[in-house]
Amino acid sequence: MDSRPSWDRKRRSPIYRLDDLTNPYAPTDAVADALGDLDQYAWADSEHALLLRRRLGQQYGVDHRWVLLAGGVVELYRTLARWREPYGPLVIFPPTGHPELGVVLSQPENVVSKHRQPNFSLGITPSMGALDSCSATIAMSPNDPTGTLVRVQELVRLTRQCELIVIDERHGGYSPRSAAPFTREFDNLVVFQSMEWWAGLRRWPLAWAIAPPSIIADLEAHLLSAGPSREAMLAALATLDDWSWMRETLRRVTFERGRLYRQLRKLSMITPLYPSWANFLLARFERGDTAFFLPRLAERGIHVHPITDPKLPNHVRVSAVSAEATDALKRALIEIALEL
Repeated sequence: MDSRPSWDRKRRSPIYRLDDLTNPYAPTDAVADALGDLDQYAWADSEHALLLRRRLGQQYGVDHRWVLLAGGVVELYRTLARWREPYGPLVIFPPTGHPELGVVLSQPENVVSKHRQPNFSLGITPSMGALDSCSATIAMSPNDPTGTLVRVQELVRLTRQCELIVIDERHGGYSPRSAAPFTREFDNLVVFQSMEWWAGLRRWPLAWAIAPPSIIADLEAHLLSAGPSREAMLAALATLDDWSWMRETLRRVTFERGRLYRQLRKLSMITPLYPSWANFLLARFERGDTAFFLPRLAERGIHVHPITDPKLPNHVRVSAVSAEATDALKRALIEIALEL
């Protein structure tokens, strides 16, 4: 995929989508090759699914029985809700992005929010009685929009205090650490992963759960769909086959994320709050506010994602796209700040 910006034909100027979560360099060309001639694959879908489960399991040293495929992250959450919602509330840790829960839960009030600490850690203490009555605890790592990881100490404490822990690693392709290996140690831990964002497979949604076979069996019993499409499985296998190229795109994005962080730190009107382990940063306007800056950025073809959480006023999420986009954002912020 070309990372160059699209163009506004009327204004004849580039458009920079720094609000997009998808890897701008993905998917790999191998995906197009694989999907260009589906007739060359004589295997049944069940055989593709088994091969993909084995390949994914090998990454973390687990058998394919520890892997459940689904037609995207939404399908995983729908399955989780059908299984766990009757047993009590689901706990999340805002600010965090779980739009799927609003879609799949029969009663939105079945979600309990435990706000993160000022440094965006979960703030799990050795004894948190409020978690005892929950049916499942869900934490995103890296978290959207903060880019922070669930710490190992927090993960261990969660496994001791909750009946079921779900770690959502949909943006984990950029992170050096995964919670998946801990599924071999804790029998109440499940990890959700996906290729929809970091691998660029939004058109072919595919996600998977990694967990002990007992949890996989419970999830599978509540899975309504037949799983991911044939195209999605072939796209995922092609991505794994071309992993050296895929890894290079992830490296390019993480490099640009670091550069984006350094460039924003030089400015007085905006502050990137913490280093991120995803492909985006959380930043706060220090002079002016989102109502002032965002329309003026949009007029210049630059789009960032506003944070709607009332506890994070004047915050935005900014994705690492390209050096050109980072430079355009910096120039625009300096130019707009002169109007203050």
